[in-house]
Amino acid sequence: MSGLEVSKAARLAVAVVVLALVLTIVVSGSSARPGAGHAESIRPNVVLVTVDDARVDDMRYMPTVQRLLQRQGTTFSDAFLSYPLCAPSRASILTGQYAHNHGVRHVEYPAGSYRRMVENGANQSTLPLWLQQSGYHTSMVGKYLNGYTQYSANHFGVENAQPDPGWSSWKATLNTYNYRNLTIRHHPGTFAEYVGDYSTNVLNEIGVKVVRRQESEPKPFFLWLSHIAPHVGLPHEPDDPKRLPTPNVDHRDRDTFSDLGNVRSPAFNQSDMSGTPAAVRKLPKFGKKMSRQIREFRQQRVESLQAVDRGIRRLVRTLRETGQLRETVIIFTSDNGYSLGEHRLPKGKILPYQEIENTPLYMRGPGIPSDRVVNDPVSMSTDLAPTILDLTDTTAPYQPDGISLNDLMRHSGPSDRPVVVEAWRPGGAPLYTGLRTERYLYVKYATGEVELYDLHRDPHQLDSLARDPKYRDIRKELARKLAIMHDCRGRGCHELPDPGRAAAR
Repeated sequence: MSGLEVSKAARLAVAVVVLALVLTIVVSGSSARPGAGHAESIRPNVVLVTVDDARVDDMRYMPTVQRLLQRQGTTFSDAFLSYPLCAPSRASILTGQYAHNHGVRHVEYPAGSYRRMVENGANQSTLPLWLQQSGYHTSMVGKYLNGYTQYSANHFGVENAQPDPGWSSWKATLNTYNYRNLTIRHHPGTFAEYVGDYSTNVLNEIGVKVVRRQESEPKPFFLWLSHIAPHVGLPHEPDDPKRLPTPNVDHRDRDTFSDLGNVRSPAFNQSDMSGTPAAVRKLPKFGKKMSRQIREFRQQRVESLQAVDRGIRRLVRTLRETGQLRETVIIFTSDNGYSLGEHRLPKGKILPYQEIENTPLYMRGPGIPSDRVVNDPVSMSTDLAPTILDLTDTTAPYQPDGISLNDLMRHSGPSDRPVVVEAWRPGGAPLYTGLRTERYLYVKYATGEVELYDLHRDPHQLDSLARDPKYRDIRKELARKLAIMHDCRGRGCHELPDPGRAAAR
């Protein structure tokens, strides 16, 4: 080979090496996270923002949630809870399981609370642990489960509260329901008291700091920012109703919704309660005085959510400023709804009524359709963990009871998946169990009483069809399905087995 040929060959070899290096840099750069010290596949950050006791109709008074989450993402118009109560709902978010499987069956011990979750061992295998094991940095900020404060104080001392397994950063609140005397055991970090500071603003600030801190980290992150608004809480204010406890409101938001009025629902102070269980049927109609108190209660609830709404704006702006917004999934929801006079209930939850079970649920982020509404019924409590696992390419050590909503966001269609509804009393005795289908809600109480509603014709649940002979066959069929599914687990909760196999079992 001549010298000229050798030179050409050498130059060609160098060019091939350079081209390979360029391609490596391009490919690596396209899959690296901004600010990362090394290349790794893009997996989205996930920010889960929860509020406490918020209703779907509260969202119309949260303009930032509407503008930055609802219009920029997907709304699930028929999201509801399998168990509309704080601790069981949060345990379902963490495990993807129904309460009859994770064992947290109330907010009070012995049936429920954080202590029950620890004693059951359900806190040892949860969504944050699975995400952490798959490479995520996980942060808990705000309210965890009811009873966490007392349990941590008894076992560790208030100032040494320990994190649950799976959390890289633990900022769970103590003294949670005092809006102006919040305490947090930062782990890692120190015990801190925020005396006089409005708790929602404190949590918003911590959430923003978490996002900024993750800008330069190579790992994707999961942040659960958990607010207590609009849950009732201290301190009391001079204009609080005498018979209805209310949330504390930030000074800048006081009386900004003084003309709000009562809810405009046919179920408000319902006249005919003949189809409801005896305990509900005995509730008296309330008069103008209680109506005024409910109006004030509703007003303060909406006003307490304004600080949350501003926090969403700060959170989205910070994600944008740090270059992380395009690779972050934001989920906004509530752990349950709330009654504000419907079915003669001036306050409360647990019961299987629309305003209590139905929850706001919005998702935005990479791959999630914008300005889209999914009308299919979904179970927020059990479906949330499987959805996050799907979005982050993470696996759980067991099959969750819920399903991923990822495909449903893109290809919604008729669904015949029955979803279990259930509730217990504080001592552990069953309260009710039932099934919700695409059209019907069937509930059987421990007393033997039954409610049956056609949700298409009667979305406010004003007329139970349980004794209507025209619906006898539907009632029998739903009772048969409930007998199969009331204690379902994993894949058995996703669809009904063949009737022949079920009978043989």
